[in-house]
Amino acid sequence: MLRKLGAQVDVIDFPTRSNTDDLNATIRAANEGGYDFGISLHCDSASKEERIEGEDGPELIFAPDPRPHGAHVCFYPGSAKGSRLAVCIAGPLARLLPGRANTVQSRPGLAVLKRTRCPWVLCECGFITNPADAALMKDHPGRIAEAIAEGVKDYLNQ
Repeated sequence: MLRKLGAQVDVIDFPTRSNTDDLNATIRAANEGGYDFGISLHCDSASKEERIEGEDGPELIFAPDPRPHGAHVCFYPGSAKGSRLAVCIAGPLARLLPGRANTVQSRPGLAVLKRTRCPWVLCECGFITNPADAALMKDHPGRIAEAIAEGVKDYLNQ
């Protein structure tokens, strides 16, 4: 969808590596690639504590929590372009996946936002632990892609 807008798109992903190695390789590739901006795509999950009766008495477990829902977009604080990109994407993405109190989040501790040279955002595209969000992700991922592309188009046209 972004290519249809005339954007050059590269997918940076290292699925055979550990999370840490994948993250570091992604940051390295982002910084060496000369990109105008970047978007990391993620799905949230939520858990809740539950007490169950075990053989030795009550046990505390963490179970999926189906209640949290909705999308938000994170950016690195102090990045005016990152903030603007996050706002542009969050509008259509949050309309598709509503539920978050804050659809745009400043996140100083996320390495992919902090260590990339170009403006970078991280899109949390709903909760895999919420049945409605998960169904949209599974059955209609193109709608999520369209929402993100709509936001990128708005960003590029500003």
